[in-house]
Amino acid sequence: MSDNLAKMGAARVCRTSYHGIECIEKSQASNVEFQFYLQVAPAFRRAGIGVPELLASDTTTQTLTLEYIPYPIGQDALLQNPDVLSTIACIHQFLGNEGGIFKRHTWLRDKTERALELLKLPDESAAIISETEKLSACLFSPSTLISGDTNAGNWGIREQGSAVLYDWERFSTGSPAIDLAPLIKGMGNIADFVHIAKRYQEVSPYCHSPALAQEIAICKLWVVTEVIDILYRNNKVELNKYLDWYRFNLPAWLQKLRFFLNA
Repeated sequence: MSDNLAKMGAARVCRTSYHGIECIEKSQASNVEFQFYLQVAPAFRRAGIGVPELLASDTTTQTLTLEYIPYPIGQDALLQNPDVLSTIACIHQFLGNEGGIFKRHTWLRDKTERALELLKLPDESAAIISETEKLSACLFSPSTLISGDTNAGNWGIREQGSAVLYDWERFSTGSPAIDLAPLIKGMGNIADFVHIAKRYQEVSPYCHSPALAQEIAICKLWVVTEVIDILYRNNKVELNKYLDWYRFNLPAWLQKLRFFLNA
């Protein structure tokens, strides 16, 4: 069995074998993800949505034994793979949750305060973060099904070439922006937000791309508070690396965000 492959969450993820088949074993999985694989994933697969096969489950230890997906998709390749946006759009267009349960997403003030305390940003930057938090209801009010975590580390490609999305512990409802924002490298820029909103409109014609682009921008900042909170609560050594990167990049980015949201 290999070492723990989990990067941020509390679950333990290992590469192992099951009856001679190479697989991924995820123990201490969240209740949201555990129930997703039992109740929602079968319906998603029937709808053509790429989800790992469930080989076994143990309710006592909240352990999932899942199909091993051999090939990762790098960040730069996400938008080049046609399966990625189409998979995301299929999730968003799926009707009903098949009895699944959801993680409740919201922008909590205490997470903002923790992020500001740790980041120690200039006052103007801190003010923009607080202003943007007040605009965030648009991310959480829609009833659209979302993965909640489409970052590059959660995608892979099967031997036959189809894309698969795994790590469903943030499965929920909300704006499509929550699933689109992670496809943009780093914090992104206004051109990135507009571009991906227009690309998404091609596979989901009923969306309004200008509003979606602004929601993606808001989501990018919300994710900062979420990442800091997850790393802090789970005592991850990567926390300081992320804080340093945010301190360097956020002040100028926040100025552009304010301009974009007020345009």
